[in-house]
Amino acid sequence: MTNLFILFVAAFLLPLMFHSWRVAVFGLGVQGFVLGLILLATHEWSLMLFVEAGNLFIVRAVVVPWLLFRSMGDVQLEPSFSLIKKSFSQWLLAFIIILTGSIFGRFMSPDDSIQAFQVGTAAIAILTGFLILANQRHVIGQVVGVITFEGGLTLVELLSKHAIPLEVYTGISIVFILLVLTLVDFINKFKITSREDDLLEDGIVL
Repeated sequence: MTNLFILFVAAFLLPLMFHSWRVAVFGLGVQGFVLGLILLATHEWSLMLFVEAGNLFIVRAVVVPWLLFRSMGDVQLEPSFSLIKKSFSQWLLAFIIILTGSIFGRFMSPDDSIQAFQVGTAAIAILTGFLILANQRHVIGQVVGVITFEGGLTLVELLSKHAIPLEVYTGISIVFILLVLTLVDFINKFKITSREDDLLEDGIVL
């Protein structure tokens, strides 16, 4: 179980080290897949589990990355793209986020080191999503930040002992899908705007 949480942390922290939006989007898919594995390892089989597993394994792990890759197409951002600025202050802030999340987990579960690590992982994911958003001007980076943040919230829900009614979870899933479609629409509009700016720079009047 602990290995799954370590893998989840790696899925949203390792992309911070790369100048590649493709690695960042791939990391989102890994996050969804690992969340599905965590779900299966912590919950008993039921109709609700089947619905949640379908959402995590199909929508988050496959559909979301596919939509983002498809929307971005052959856009070349490397080596200028980065989820956070490659500076000492930003890496220090990332370290503080990891430390803060770990302390928060200890505070919430002082008598259970495993549970403290799990809660800390969720907190670190949420704070990392905020960190990415604070550093991003490019729409794909903002999308990665939003979904990383949302993935942390999803992990909080998976760790909760209180089951969400199927109707409520269905509504949450629909909202998430609408959110992803909205983000994809933003990406497409950004590409159109960027293409128009390039044409204007080349002296072509639209």
